[in-house]
Amino acid sequence: MASAIRKAIEKEIEKEALLRKETGLSNTPETKALAKSFTTNKGRLPWPVAKGEITGKYGKHRHQVVKTATIENKGIDITTAKGADVRAIFEGKVTSIFIIPGSGKVVMISHGNYRTVYANLKDVYVEKGDEVSTKEVLGALLTSENGNVSEAHLEIWKISKGNMDTVDPSLWIYR
Repeated sequence: MASAIRKAIEKEIEKEALLRKETGLSNTPETKALAKSFTTNKGRLPWPVAKGEITGKYGKHRHQVVKTATIENKGIDITTAKGADVRAIFEGKVTSIFIIPGSGKVVMISHGNYRTVYANLKDVYVEKGDEVSTKEVLGALLTSENGNVSEAHLEIWKISKGNMDTVDPSLWIYR
């Protein structure tokens, strides 16, 4: 999943760079203000689901079954009610909607030089290009393998000149 999301963001950055080169225009003051507003809300952003518990933490962890292996989670996983709605954690523009086999549908939203990524969706209620508001419903989650709950996956990517990396979403949503 991480490589598919990284590729989607790289594609967006390439398009933006090409547009800037063709037009000679840089980011608008509105885009810069949006990124600044996103940053100043660190620790106060709403959860992407109405109710839930973080069950998959950000970063590298020892595999639960194969103790000699490690896995890296580029976001957080939140266990919630079966088929729950997923909401935008901040206002922005839907820049990508795509499918990752095994992870369902994915929605990516731009907040200036930040992107939020919402995965494990069964249904998507927004379209590419839509301007969304904070807490606007983006879609509904897939049901987990055991059929009793759903799991939302949230990633936050920070994009700076020549660099893009994830940050821990648990530090950005309200605690």
